Amino acid sequence: MHAPGPADRAVTRRTRSGVDLPSPYDLSSQLHSLAERIHNAADELPLTDSVHSGTDNLLDAFDDSTREIAGLVTHFTTSAAFAARAVRRGRDPEAGITRRTVTQLTHTVGALGHALADLGEAVAHAGVLHQLTASPRSTQRNQDIESTRALLHVRIDSARGRLHASGARLRQAADRLTAPPAPPRSPRVNATNPVTPPSAAPSRTR
Repeated sequence: MHAPGPADRAVTRRTRSGVDLPSPYDLSSQLHSLAERIHNAADELPLTDSVHSGTDNLLDAFDDSTREIAGLVTHFTTSAAFAARAVRRGRDPEAGITRRTVTQLTHTVGALGHALADLGEAVAHAGVLHQLTASPRSTQRNQDIESTRALLHVRIDSARGRLHASGARLRQAADRLTAPPAPPRSPRVNATNPVTPPSAAPSRTR
């Protein structure tokens, strides 16, 4: 789902509108690949159990993670824009599938943006830790380090959770692209007893 390359042109269909679009199976495969990249980015985040007061290695890890996630945001946005241009006027079934793909890409960008915001907060807390570790030892310093580290853990865990959740949603969306259509629903049968028409009222005689 990157900006057009050989893999994007490998399997396409020419629609009635004359636009070459990737097949559903090709789109599904690409979304699965992107979902895997998101899960990998989550796994590369620092483990909270390994976060100590020292921040040099931690900031290096955040440098790699923020670059990866920001790159995914750009990648997904570019892919969504490219696919949207291809189906601007198409009304074929393939165009409908591509539109759903665009929707999934843009929703994922939103989730990645929230994860990146969490990671930005984590970087800010790491900066505070960096300052605290250089300050004179005291009871207050130790308390500040522990509270800041706790906030850092929350942000790392939140970013990791958001990434894994968005990757799982994207994988499910990829599976739905190639799922067989649901069978038509049979008409509902009214199980109530038939209403007996009222009998004619007997005529009155005087």
